[in-house]
Amino acid sequence: MASLQTEVDSGALESAFWETRSVGVEKIARIAISCSITVNVVASMGIFNAKLVPPELTFVQQAVALLMWGVLIYASAFVRPRLRLQFNPDLIALLAFYTFAVVSVFWSSLNAAALMKSAALAMTTFGAFCLATRIGIDDIVRATSHGLFILVAASTFCALAVPDIGIDQTWMHSGQWQGVYESKQTLGFVGAYLMFFSCYRKMTGQGWPAFLVVFLLASTCVLASESRGAGAVALAACALLVTSMWSVGCMRVYATLPFVMCILAGILFLYFYVTGYDSIHVGDAKIDFTERTFIWHYAISHFNDAPLLGFGINGFWTVPSIYDYFEQNHGWVLDNYHSGYITILMETGFLGYALFAASVLLFSNKILYLISTRSIERSHCALITGFVVLSFQTNFTETTFLRSTMFTSVLLVAFLLATCRPVPEPEFESAEMDAR
Repeated sequence: MASLQTEVDSGALESAFWETRSVGVEKIARIAISCSITVNVVASMGIFNAKLVPPELTFVQQAVALLMWGVLIYASAFVRPRLRLQFNPDLIALLAFYTFAVVSVFWSSLNAAALMKSAALAMTTFGAFCLATRIGIDDIVRATSHGLFILVAASTFCALAVPDIGIDQTWMHSGQWQGVYESKQTLGFVGAYLMFFSCYRKMTGQGWPAFLVVFLLASTCVLASESRGAGAVALAACALLVTSMWSVGCMRVYATLPFVMCILAGILFLYFYVTGYDSIHVGDAKIDFTERTFIWHYAISHFNDAPLLGFGINGFWTVPSIYDYFEQNHGWVLDNYHSGYITILMETGFLGYALFAASVLLFSNKILYLISTRSIERSHCALITGFVVLSFQTNFTETTFLRSTMFTSVLLVAFLLATCRPVPEPEFESAEMDAR
């Protein structure tokens, strides 16, 4: 009996040891995930100034971002899931769209850049799944905010102490801050995202001193960059977050906005397709959004070349005749649609855009259902809704959809996935079942 008791005690001690060790490994894995998010944000949010990172080394930023996604995916294997997704129509539509975007490389030009972008998109989409299921939303926001703060602080230092780097010296933007980036717009949107996340952290318990330091620094970068788009996005996003926490009715209205914006983008496509104009005509005025409409019109004028499936991922601007013709007519070419919606339309065609719009419609419907059943924390619902609206608003004039390495683009996928959770049946249905 004594021998048997000794064996039982030994087994219990061994089990406790392994359980303790498992908890320790999971804690280390969570720390690794958080650190990888912060480093990923710093590396992936935009192209650094050529005086900081020479143009021929810009691939290093993408390599670091992908390495961090690799770290996150590997570390997530040691972390127990905090959220389990349910294979419902919302998840099916979202996965169908991103799978379609990944495989669209097979009807593109199949150059090395397209193949690498497709592989990176597949990797980061899986990384978004790991992000959504293995780490809490508040932890994601904290790690993301740390990375954004590093970028904003470094940009402020460059603008004040090293103006040759931090301030745009060109005749067109002379005196405007660009910070560590090659473009003032990038700094503006980085600041806008940080303003949004700092508002969320304040509303969920962060102290006033930390909030004021972060928010004021971020807003200074937005104002000094004089990026009107970023300023509008920042104000709208913060107002949306505050009013969502104040009123559930507002949150319900905001939940429908992403699909509304998809419809508005479709109307914009139709306008350029039918009229053939290269700008928006309002009376005698012509609006070109800093010549962005020239790109939109040119892309849509080629829609009939590949209407159903599109040109494939990274397949439009790599066609020599398309690239050269635009450059000859305008004297410049950016290799960028400057609209995420047009990116989806041209690279995945009508079918891809229909899948995208369907996934957005199901997302809006799911958010409304989560609100009605109270199956999600109110602060998390407000954050997800606000971030999605912010991203969709940004994509009217910038391209972040289908960006395979930009962290906020992948974070959008993670937040969309986070809503694909199982929900309880409505109470009235449960009551009917009990009565039966």
